[in-house]
Formats: sequence, C-alpha cells, structure tokens
Amino acid sequence: MTTLLQNFRKIAALTIALLAISFGVKGQTWFILGEYIWSPPNPQGTFEEIHYQAEDTEINGIDYHTIYIQGQGVLLGAYRNEDNQVYYCKWNGTSYDDEVMLYDYDLEVGDFFNDDDEHPMQVTEVTTITDHNGVARKKITFEFYGLPDETEYWIEGVGSSKGFVNSGNYTPTIDGAIFHLLCYHIGENLIYSTSVIIDDQVYYNCDVDEIEENNVDSEISIYPNPAKDIVKILNNNNLAISSVEIIDLTGRTVMSTEKTDEIDISELSEGQYFVKIYGDNVIVKKLFISK
Repeated sequence: MTTLLQNFRKIAALTIALLAISFGVKGQTWFILGEYIWSPPNPQGTFEEIHYQAEDTEINGIDYHTIYIQGQGVLLGAYRNEDNQVYYCKWNGTSYDDEVMLYDYDLEVGDFFNDDDEHPMQVTEVTTITDHNGVARKKITFEFYGLPDETEYWIEGVGSSKGFVNSGNYTPTIDGAIFHLLCYHIGENLIYSTSVIIDDQVYYNCDVDEIEENNVDSEISIYPNPAKDIVKILNNNNLAISSVEIIDLTGRTVMSTEKTDEIDISELSEGQYFVKIYGDNVIVKKLFISK
C-alpha cells in the first residue's frame, strides 16, 4: 500500500509539473532572495520574498493570473500564457499597465528579446534541465547587449533566474536591490531549486523532509562545494566507504555509485543536494551544484 501511495504521489506531481509548463496552475510560489548592492539596511544585505499566484482576474476581457508578495498583500501584476509565450501586466498601484511579453520559450541561439530596450537580451545558449519531478525543461541563457557582465536565464514554465516578474531587469531597484530565484513550488511539490553565492556565502531555501546533514565523522568531507562537474570525497583516515548516493530536495535518489574518491555530477541540474556516504556509519553532507 505504501509503495502504491508513493507511486500515486509521484504521478500526481509529474502531471502537475507537466501542466505548469503549458499554462498557469494555482498554488505556484516563487521564493526570491533580494540582495542589496548599495546602502544595505541590515548587516547581511539580503532579504527574502515569496511571490505567489492568487485569484484570477479579467483585464480588457482577457483572463489573467495575479501575482502577490506573500505576507505583504502587495499586488505585483497579472500574467497569462499563450502557446509558449507569457504576457504580463504590471500593477502600478491604481491600475494595470499595458501588456508586455515577459517570456518567449521558442527563442533560439542568437535571437534577441526586448529589442526596443537600450540593452536587449540575446540568447547565448539553449539547453535542457530535468526538474525535481523528472520533467525535462528548456533552459535559455542570455547576455545583455552592451553589458558583458550581466546575464540571465529562463527555465521553461518556471521563469527567470531573477524571479518570475523580474525578467529583463539589469539595473537595481530604487533601494539598490537585485533579485535571485531560489525555489519554485506548485502546492507542496518542489519543482525547481538552485543556490546563490553572495560574498562566499551560499543561500538556498528549499527544505527536504527527514534528511539532515550530520557530522558523524569529520574526517570525511566533500569538495569543491559548490561544485560544477566533479565532486571529490576527501577521506583523511582511509575509512571504509561502501557506496555513495546523491539525493535531491524531494528525497529522490538521483545518483548511486560505488566510487569513493570522485563523482561525475555534470548531468545533474544546479541546486542543493545531499550526499549520503555509506560505511561503518552513514554520513550526510550538503552539496551545492552551480552551473
């Protein structure tokens, strides 16, 4: 019965994730990390926001999904999906601004987006990632014309690396803040997650049930962390290690190996994981993958 229930939950989560690629699904939340790059109001210089999809609304006879900031009741705007494009109307405090195209998931390498902007976005790479429910999603990476150090990427059906409503923003807010997307959920299902490094500190906010880092043996460590393609296991006292597993934030084992020195993680998507190292004890370490 337990196995059947688990399989049903996986199928339900997969179905919801597939639907979310095509059109708005209620219960969507985007966890955003704000970073102050000047005049920080607190020592950390960061703050957190959760943007969520609320009730539907009608604008000029067309149905839209509204987006709010959780806990503040602040309306950000409303969006709608049409084929592989997303259109957005920003709320200006009294009414909705004119509709603009926020995403076009049909773009290819070399294409420009926001052509009328001073610094239009140009596609530099189109790849595919696998989300936490096993769904393949397109990843489109951009650079901003005339701003060589400014980049952004989109995850199909999720939104921008800067947060769903912040795509195309290459300048800080009036308060000196820029934004980073950390997690995307549909209901309680974690669909996508990543991590952000600011001043050598790794930020993430996606909890996983029943898995916690432990320090059973401090003689075993993993590096580099964050890692990109290869993670190495440092075993100072040559302790017996039988196998290693890598587990994502949904509790799913995404890799299992008997290699005990280094692991090829190049096929894994960026984000937070747990590394379970099996030997005389089970040692759990947090791993951050940054592409």
